[in-house]
Amino acid sequence: MRTPLAWLNTTNNFSKLSLASSGIGFAVVLMFMQIGFLNGLFDSTVQILRMVKADLVIISPARYTVPSEQRFDFGLLQRARGLRSVRDVQPLYIDRALAEVRVIGNVSRSIRAIGVPLDCEVFSDPTMNAKCRLLVDARDALVDRKSKAKYGFEKRDLEKLRAQEIELSGRQVRMQDWVEIGTDFVYDGSLILSDRGVERFFPFRNGRRPPLAAVDLGLVLLHDGANKRAVRDELQVLLGDAIHVYDREALIQREIGFWATNTPIGIIFSIGTVMGLFVGVIICYQILFTDIHDHLAEFATLKAMGYGPYYFLRFVMLQSFYLSVFGFLPGWLLSWLLYAWLSEWTGLVMMLTPPRVLSVFCLTFLMCTISGALAVRKLWATDPATLFK
Repeated sequence: MRTPLAWLNTTNNFSKLSLASSGIGFAVVLMFMQIGFLNGLFDSTVQILRMVKADLVIISPARYTVPSEQRFDFGLLQRARGLRSVRDVQPLYIDRALAEVRVIGNVSRSIRAIGVPLDCEVFSDPTMNAKCRLLVDARDALVDRKSKAKYGFEKRDLEKLRAQEIELSGRQVRMQDWVEIGTDFVYDGSLILSDRGVERFFPFRNGRRPPLAAVDLGLVLLHDGANKRAVRDELQVLLGDAIHVYDREALIQREIGFWATNTPIGIIFSIGTVMGLFVGVIICYQILFTDIHDHLAEFATLKAMGYGPYYFLRFVMLQSFYLSVFGFLPGWLLSWLLYAWLSEWTGLVMMLTPPRVLSVFCLTFLMCTISGALAVRKLWATDPATLFK
């Protein structure tokens, strides 16, 4: 049975292993943070699309991104309901230009106001739909708990929230409960109103026409078994060029693509991730190089006994793998805690999903492998004869 020399050399000194794991873990946290901020900003931008219940989404062709306020006529939704494959179509109203909220004692600030039909279940989360049923009066609203603190909303005591004096577009609004949506590139906070609330607070959102006649998003639900692509094409032909019909996931990807390609955010955080990788390579290389230097006499003895370059390459690569694992685990745990804290503090949607965890682990392994490949050259260049003179 072969002696697991790489494993023993990695784990025989706990303090040394802890120090090495801390260094590599630091690089892991750097990469997690860069990837977390990048995806957090993108996820926050499309969070409302992920929360609504829809197979297809109808949107104005002039609406180049969801936060822009180009609308289409409500009558188009009535026509869409006529298709046999369509189970239901509901409007979603989104206002920001006219939505100014002021908690008494604080300054007036712009906010996103989302209007939903009172008698419909617009969201995928039953809890959200249950809270929407609290909007029995046009003055009632729900507030996003993740809204920035600058608004002044109470975030802990529900009775205090309901007792706060708040104005929306110059009229009194009554907060009934919290929901959780999150902030993004454009919005620092959100309210949910009923469609009657939209009429009350934004009577001029559609000029001189009825305020609810202008729709921001149309949420289309299909009957079970309906061909989504075929229905989408049929709706597009039926409703014409006045709207675009998207599969919900396709619209989400369009939104992410818009922010990734039209802003420098994607490049900035991608460069940050690469920098974290380079920092990790330097740290891991220094750890391996120091270990090789400290045990150079032992390695020279093995070399004198006939062990070849492949053996030392395999040894250093195994040690690199063990270091990547030991460094990744604490970095992962610390990043998970930081994600939770940053999500609460900033309001961004920061999710540590399995694909993202796997991608950072692969980068960590690559980082340690590169370091090992650089460090093993020291062993290959060692001449045993010079060490035993």
